Amino acid sequence: MRHSHGEKPIFDGDPLVVADLLSDLAEVVHRLIDRVAAHDVLDSYLLAAAAVQIVEDHLQRDTFALHRAASYLRDRGTATVVPDLLGKVATALEIATSSRAAERRAIRWRDAAATLRDAAALHVVADPTEAEFELWATAAVRLRGSLPSLDRDLAGAVLRIPSCFRSFDQEPADMVALATRLRLRYPDRGRPVVVLGVRTSGNYLAPLVAAALRDAGFREVHAETVRPGHRLRPPVRALVRSASWRGGRIAVVDDPPETGQSVADVASAVCRVGVPESAVTLLLPLFADTPPDTLARYDSVTLPYREWAIHDRLETEAVVRSLSALLGRPVRSVSPVPHTGVSRGREHARTVFDVGLPDGEPRRIVAAGAGLGFFGRHALAVAHAVSDHLPHTYGFLDGIVFRDWLPTEQRLRAAGTADAEQLASYVRDRAAALPAGADHAAGLAGRQPAWEAASRVLQRNYGRAGVALRPVLLDPLIRRLCEVAEPSVVDGATGLDHWFRGATRLYKVDADVRDFANTDLACYDPAYDLAGIDPGSADPAFAESLRREMPCDPERFLLYELAHLWDREREGRPLHRAGARAVQHYLREVLFAGVHAAADGAVCALDVDGVLESDALGFPMATPTAALTLRALLAHGFRPVLVTGRCLDEVRERCTSYGLTGGVAEYGSVVFHDGAAHDLVPRAGVDAVARVRDVLAARTDVVVDADYRRIVRAYRHGSGGVHQALPAAAVERVLEQVGGAASHLRVIAGDGQTDFVAAAVDKGTGLAALTARLGVDAVAWAVGDTAADLPMLEAATVAYSPGNADEQVRASGVPVLRRRYSAGAAQAAALLIGHRPGACERCRQPAHTARTRTLLTLLDASNAGARGLPVAVVRCLSKVAVSTR
Repeated sequence: MRHSHGEKPIFDGDPLVVADLLSDLAEVVHRLIDRVAAHDVLDSYLLAAAAVQIVEDHLQRDTFALHRAASYLRDRGTATVVPDLLGKVATALEIATSSRAAERRAIRWRDAAATLRDAAALHVVADPTEAEFELWATAAVRLRGSLPSLDRDLAGAVLRIPSCFRSFDQEPADMVALATRLRLRYPDRGRPVVVLGVRTSGNYLAPLVAAALRDAGFREVHAETVRPGHRLRPPVRALVRSASWRGGRIAVVDDPPETGQSVADVASAVCRVGVPESAVTLLLPLFADTPPDTLARYDSVTLPYREWAIHDRLETEAVVRSLSALLGRPVRSVSPVPHTGVSRGREHARTVFDVGLPDGEPRRIVAAGAGLGFFGRHALAVAHAVSDHLPHTYGFLDGIVFRDWLPTEQRLRAAGTADAEQLASYVRDRAAALPAGADHAAGLAGRQPAWEAASRVLQRNYGRAGVALRPVLLDPLIRRLCEVAEPSVVDGATGLDHWFRGATRLYKVDADVRDFANTDLACYDPAYDLAGIDPGSADPAFAESLRREMPCDPERFLLYELAHLWDREREGRPLHRAGARAVQHYLREVLFAGVHAAADGAVCALDVDGVLESDALGFPMATPTAALTLRALLAHGFRPVLVTGRCLDEVRERCTSYGLTGGVAEYGSVVFHDGAAHDLVPRAGVDAVARVRDVLAARTDVVVDADYRRIVRAYRHGSGGVHQALPAAAVERVLEQVGGAASHLRVIAGDGQTDFVAAAVDKGTGLAALTARLGVDAVAWAVGDTAADLPMLEAATVAYSPGNADEQVRASGVPVLRRRYSAGAAQAAALLIGHRPGACERCRQPAHTARTRTLLTLLDASNAGARGLPVAVVRCLSKVAVSTR
């Protein structure tokens, strides 16, 4: 045992270094015995707390995901009667199962583990004696011996990673500080105190607060935990009532609140069982200076971020001691680099130092939070495994990892095919060096592993029914598609912004930060890291190079791309075009092999939105039905072209992906052909559009889409970030402000945007310009669904509209087909080629594996819009039935 600054005892023996932090209960107990034998107080405490957490989560498991469904529906404003009913059914099931003999055995096991946990917590803040280690060892061995009495599912259940000690740099000293502030406010040591931890972090924080109060002389202190959204367990309910009746205090603790809703839910649950609100105190570590508004009604003891113990660890004197200890000799100098202490909140703190090493060599070293105990020492496991790919790591001490700092100017700005080998080799080498015994993520339903994030994206394809269908239909299919034969500990943050270009090679940073982080997305498939390098890449050749360097099936690659893009979306970085490109790349690979555009075939024109593509997934995506339609037209010698309001780059991407001859973009403003763009807007129109752009640029409530260069696409943000068209009054004001230029404009109002287009062009004039470049005089066939498509439809020899046609198209006399959206486009193609697309030898799609057929089915759910969902659900059910045989 030795002491760090602040005179807290820290372990000085052989440390526990763990690569795979998602241990199951049996592994946790095995490591607990080892750490007790090694007299490692801190890791013994962390492991005992993990064991209690696993069992408590099992005792309050979310049977049939009813609590999860209720929460989802509440978040989306569903009438309260439905989520309330689901919650009550879930609670009734929980009560019914709690009386089983197996549950009673689990409760006794949990109580024994909690006793060991609380004893260890006391000695995290007070030096233990040898005799106590012997008692702990006996208790730990008994816990292992009684594991066979527990349900097999419980023994194999996996711990939840505590954000407080893995991602947020909290320390036991912070809990001591909160306990000190609590006892100064309520100093009567004779009154009982119940410390309730909000799971999961509360499992680890509450016992430390309770131990600090006991160490300060409080005679009756209890540590328990509560799962938000669940009832208080009967022993906890009795405990808080008893403490309240005797004038005691209920203290609720969690990691730093973001919205505060989980803490508020627990405080409210305590009050509902008869505890007065005045008896409840919230213990709140904060990233900000004040608690969220949702917690303002409660008495609070706070610890702002600037007062956390981590900042003492990053002081110059502490860094001198730490680096000298790690290097085995005193460093010659340490000085902080100005303006490099970075923490944006809810992430690790760090500071950069100029260091003179013992041999005199100058180095710039970053000291960064990594987590507490074995949760933080995971950084050493990763550094050892893939050291050739990372900046040099000097070591880990007191929750801080020390590494060489890479200058910002070396950060990778873009990557090309020449970089693919090094990027993929990191993923490949990591997988080989960090194998995992099992794919623990496969059993983490409800905890947002990567496969579940992909399932969340695909559930959108089923509309409002998706939330109910996902657990029972989509999740089993996606989990099966994401099965990995050789699981390993992934990085989770392989995007290009996590790479630096050195003199001779690329270097990876943050290699130990994202895996097992508070952001979830657990995964054990190296393909997840490969897909994360540039999901939905704008450079198809680069994506193909990555896949060549490290082959994996296209289904897993796409699903993981969608998971990464979903993650970036929830961080406030929606990447709609990247999602579209990811699906395009997949459809090209599995559906367009062997077909090419004819050099002189008849021209067929198709609109994109509402005809070929759906935005059900949250981004525009061609359905497999649409892709098969294009494939059939190509196979039968036609030359399909796209005629759309979408921007030039989007048309270019689709033509490249599907092997199309060309297209018309931005409502006829520009034509794409033979890899080049040809502008069609006359000067007066160009000036008018520029004037609108200038007027809207001055408005803070309007967003102008920078991807559109020849037109102005503008929208406003509605609730939930949904794009909305500009109100009619706002459009009128814009036209008034541009004055005479308004005569050169027309306005097209869409569902989520308003477009200002030069009046001299439309889809018809654009299509005429394209067909002239193709050397034909007429368009053989066209499909469109809105008034903006009428000039294109009128130019075609034969024209159709799908069943979702708007009123103006219906009034025009264009035949409106029964089927809607891309299913309607396929119906129109069948009338042209004489059979359903894909039904003849010439246009039949390639033979697919069962995996490919399954994912194509899921992607195709929105091919006929809401009216086609019953058929889509039946198709999904058939895939589930086949997969479970």
